[in-house]
Amino acid sequence: MANIGKWNTPSGPTTVLSTELNSLGSGSMTAASAAVANQTNLDMYADIEVNLASFSPASGAYVAIYIAEAVDASNYPTQSAADMRLTSTQLLANLPLGTTASTAQRVVARNVLLPPGSFKLYLDNQSGAALAASGSTVKLLTYNMNLNG
Repeated sequence: MANIGKWNTPSGPTTVLSTELNSLGSGSMTAASAAVANQTNLDMYADIEVNLASFSPASGAYVAIYIAEAVDASNYPTQSAADMRLTSTQLLANLPLGTTASTAQRVVARNVLLPPGSFKLYLDNQSGAALAASGSTVKLLTYNMNLNG
């Protein structure tokens, strides 16, 4: 009988962006997160949770998550926010937001493919409103598939 692939148990979620989100204006991108070193665990996938404290997004609101990988393990791309938006090569996920006034938003991108080295994440606020002054986070839950069942 063939083996059945199953998910490995993920490690606990890691907060990769927090204070970088404080009062982030619409149309603005955060500074880079701290480096996420994936060259040891070699996790292939991540769920990315964006938890935004209460605010009032506009119609068509979304946030985008971008990635910058250090292919040589030490030097990250130095693209501007405008340059990142021009190409889809750095884009990991677009997450639509609800437009109910003055509510918190919690959205998740599932099964996002990760690179096998060090990377940093950015959040691009395209919500039509500034984010709350505190209390927002982006968390990363990384995992692999166990093909041995």
